[in-house]
Amino acid sequence: MSDNLASSLSPELRIRVRDIVAEVLEVPADEVDETKSFAEDFDADSLLVIEIFSRFERQLGIKIPQDELTDLDDLGAAYELIARRHTTPEAVSA
Repeated sequence: MSDNLASSLSPELRIRVRDIVAEVLEVPADEVDETKSFAEDFDADSLLVIEIFSRFERQLGIKIPQDELTDLDDLGAAYELIARRHTTPEAVSA
């Protein structure tokens, strides 16, 4: 993960991303962190990963190419993915 890129996300956006992931995985948000694999630690199958991906697009107002779906297995990857795709804080405001 590119720490510089992911670190550009605001704390509020990081919380939103984590909350989306936790909601889809049906786990408390405080259990989701950058060290845990969605697949290995939360038994997320490909359908759940697609749902996370889809919610990022809908709720954050971004477009993510399908080929980036395979990179989405932990919160750090999610932060990097969002950082690469959003252009301004306003584009992802609630």
